[in-house]
Amino acid sequence: MHASLGMTAPAATWRTRALALAHEIDLDRGLVAMFVASRLLVLLAAVIAESLVPRNPLLIPGDSAPILTSLTSWDGWYYLGIARDGYLADPVAGEYRNVAFAPLYPLVVRALSFPLPGAVGLIAVIVANVAFLIALGLLVRLATPYLGRRRASLSASLLAIYPFASVFAMAYTESLFLLVMVWAFLAAERRHRAWAGIAFALAVLGRLQGVALLLPLLLLMLRQDGWRPRPSQAWLILGPLAVAAFFAYIGAVTGSATAYLDAHQAWGRTGPGSFDDGETIAAAFSPYQAALVATLAATVFLFVFVRTDRLPVAYVAVPLVFIAAVMASGTLESVGRITMLAFPLVWIIAGRRSLVVRRSWPVASAGLFTAAAVLSFGGYWVP
Repeated sequence: MHASLGMTAPAATWRTRALALAHEIDLDRGLVAMFVASRLLVLLAAVIAESLVPRNPLLIPGDSAPILTSLTSWDGWYYLGIARDGYLADPVAGEYRNVAFAPLYPLVVRALSFPLPGAVGLIAVIVANVAFLIALGLLVRLATPYLGRRRASLSASLLAIYPFASVFAMAYTESLFLLVMVWAFLAAERRHRAWAGIAFALAVLGRLQGVALLLPLLLLMLRQDGWRPRPSQAWLILGPLAVAAFFAYIGAVTGSATAYLDAHQAWGRTGPGSFDDGETIAAAFSPYQAALVATLAATVFLFVFVRTDRLPVAYVAVPLVFIAAVMASGTLESVGRITMLAFPLVWIIAGRRSLVVRRSWPVASAGLFTAAAVLSFGGYWVP
C-alpha cells in the first residue's frame, strides 16, 4: 500500500479484513429488502398488539416503551434481567428462575449496554436484529454450493418471513444462536476446524440444546475425512466443555449442580411421560395444541423431499436433532421457534419447483408470520 494513499500498513490490513468480512456476509438487494419488509411486519404486529388487541395481563415486558413492550416480552423479560443483574440463585417470578437461560445473548447485551444501562431493552432488540441480518448473509454463503446462488438467497428470504420468525426480532437468543451456528458449519465446510469448534461452543452457550449439533458437525467432518477419525475433529469437544463450564458456574451461583435442569421444571419441561395422574393428552388437547401438532407434522413432512434434494447427511441431521430436542422436552410449546432454527428446512422449501409453492408460500408465510407475531406480542401464543 503506497503512503500517498494516506493509509498505514496496519490500517490497510484492517480495511482488507473488513472488506473480506463484508464480502463473506452475502447480502443482496432482494434479501435486504425481504429483511426490511419482515421488520415492517413486526412493527405493524406490535402496533396492533399494543393498540387494538386486549393484552394478556400476565405478560410482563422487559421494557415498557412502545414497540419494545412487545419485543421484550415472554423470555425477553428474563434475558434482560440477566443482562442487568446477572444470574440469581432465587426465583425471579413465582417458581421461575433465570438460571434456565443460556448466557451468550445476555452477556453480549450486558457488554454493549454498559455505557447506556437505561437502554438495555433497545440494545437487546438491536443486537437480535443485526445478528439475524448477518446470519441470513452467512446462510446464503453456506447454502450456495448446494443450492446455487439464487435458491440460496431465496431460502434465506423465506427464513426472514417464516411463520415463527418474529422471534428473530425480539430480545431472544435465537438470532445470535443462528448466527454462530451457521458460522460453525461454514467454518467446518472450509476445514477451519479450530474456528468451527469455537463457533460450536458459542452456539452451545447461546442455547444449551445446541450441544446436539455435535452430531451433524461431526458427520460433516467425517465425510470430509473419508469417514475416518482425525485429531482435528477433536475441536468439537469445545461444545460439551462449554456446557460443563456453564453448569459449573450455575452450580457455584446456586449451590446445586442440577440447578439448570431443575429450573426447567417450572415450565413443564420434564421430559416424556410427565402427565399427572388422571391427566391425558386428550384432556389437555385444545385448538392451541392442535396448532402445535400441525406445526410439528408440517416440519416432519418436509423430510419427504430430503432424498430428491440430495442434502448431505450432515444437514439432514440438523432438523432431526432439533425435532428430537422438542420431543425430549416433554412439551410442544415453542415447537415452531425451535424447529425453525433447523436452517436446512428452508433449503428444502426453496428447492420446490411447483409454481403454486413458489408463488403462494411466501404470501401465506408472511400472513402467518404477521398473525403469529400479533398473537405472541399480545400474550396469546408462545414465541
